[in-house]
Amino acid sequence: MKTKYLTDAELAALLGISVGRLRNKIVNGDALPPRLQIPGAKNRLWPLDAVETWLQQFLIKSENSEYKFKISQHKRGRPTKRETLNKMN
Repeated sequence: MKTKYLTDAELAALLGISVGRLRNKIVNGDALPPRLQIPGAKNRLWPLDAVETWLQQFLIKSENSEYKFKISQHKRGRPTKRETLNKMN
């Protein structure tokens, strides 16, 4: 079976970051999936299987598969001019 490889641009799009940010992460030594650096080539290749495995470690598992959102009733901001004038009358 052939392994699929991602380019820097494809990986950056998958991670939701820019290519420049990806390059900064590489230079800074930040945690990234394993990559192939072919001698004499300027580009890097990222094995898709390794990227998916790496992403699985960040998966957040919840007790319930359904998310329950709590709707908070926050205080409204400043009343409008019309509301202020109606209170005065």
